[in-house]
Amino acid sequence: MNFGEDLSLQVMQVNKSYQQYLSRALKEIDIYQHYQIILLISRAGGRTTQKAICETLKIEKSNMVPIITLLESKQYVTKEVNFKDRRGKLISLTPKANYLIGIMSNLFSVFEENMADDLTWQEMYNCLRVLGKVNDKLKNIALMDAGFDKMMKQIALLNNDQVLA
Repeated sequence: MNFGEDLSLQVMQVNKSYQQYLSRALKEIDIYQHYQIILLISRAGGRTTQKAICETLKIEKSNMVPIITLLESKQYVTKEVNFKDRRGKLISLTPKANYLIGIMSNLFSVFEENMADDLTWQEMYNCLRVLGKVNDKLKNIALMDAGFDKMMKQIALLNNDQVLA
């Protein structure tokens, strides 16, 4: 295997394990699958635009609208016109969401304490730093520079059954 394959496998396995951990801990919360949105708004000071949420989480606006509507119906967020850009929506957390953030903060603290049993603070920090660098690099790789044309021709051959069995 090469670094890309190893990275892909490790990130996929860690993501699955972490999501299972969160699912077990948060399964009773009615909006578990959208907790990242609540946390993102909290990190933005409790209020941000719908556009900023979409850009940060890489979710299409057409997919975000029903999620925000659900969060609003469950009284986790409020939605209002953004007076700086009347076409956009400003999403704010409610006291119910802030209470949930407190619960989640405790959950993340327990997770961090368990990780600290086997990892030093420096190792945890380095992991985040390296993942951030890899993410930034992946965003900026020009596919044409990475042999994208050659790969696409190979995929076309595969899709057209022109590869010898």
